[in-house]
Amino acid sequence: MKKRDINLQNLQIFSDLSTEEIDVFKDELNIMRYKKNTFLFKPGDKADTMYIIASGKIKVFTISSSGIEQMLYIYQKDDFIGGLNLIKKTAYIYYGQAIEDTLVISLSRECFDKIINKYPKVTIKILEESFLRIRHAEDLVTRLIENSADVKVASLLLSLARNFGIKKADGILLELNISRENMGSFAGLTRETVTRKLAELNSKGIIELIETKKILIKDVDYLKNIIVQR
Repeated sequence: MKKRDINLQNLQIFSDLSTEEIDVFKDELNIMRYKKNTFLFKPGDKADTMYIIASGKIKVFTISSSGIEQMLYIYQKDDFIGGLNLIKKTAYIYYGQAIEDTLVISLSRECFDKIINKYPKVTIKILEESFLRIRHAEDLVTRLIENSADVKVASLLLSLARNFGIKKADGILLELNISRENMGSFAGLTRETVTRKLAELNSKGIIELIETKKILIKDVDYLKNIIVQR
């Protein structure tokens, strides 16, 4: 795929810019393809690029001193990575890895500086996203310090529903294409525990497990009540 084949106005971060405004920097963008499991960056790598996801998904995670993976974010189409690092001029402290074949538009530091200085509307979108990520981090901390596996799984499902859910007539569909192991990493649980708790919710009719990596949340209020009653 070439740059001319991508409508940059369809990406949330550039949606408020006109075609003429985008043409000012369009030629400075690069298209990068990452195969599943390929790393975009690792801790200590210089953060000199901003990545905007055109398709696919990327997970951002850290590794504990005991070697356990803790997932922090899952990014998909329209999400960006590295913008805040460029503003602060810091190195990466986490891992960024494609969890499926992913197409990314990349901006150099020079291009990024040009855009945010010339187009405040883009800067505002970056700040708005930063606020949402702070809220996400708060949810993650709350989930990780919770002792109850039921609460952790309910909180995880509600968080995924907010960020990735597709509203259907019979519930909220999650099409994440992530493994139970990755879900466990997101919830602070083992893969086995996540699998067992999802099966329990499935048997109660709260969720429906579709194929291997799709989940239909049929009763959001039930999940909310699990958290309220903790």
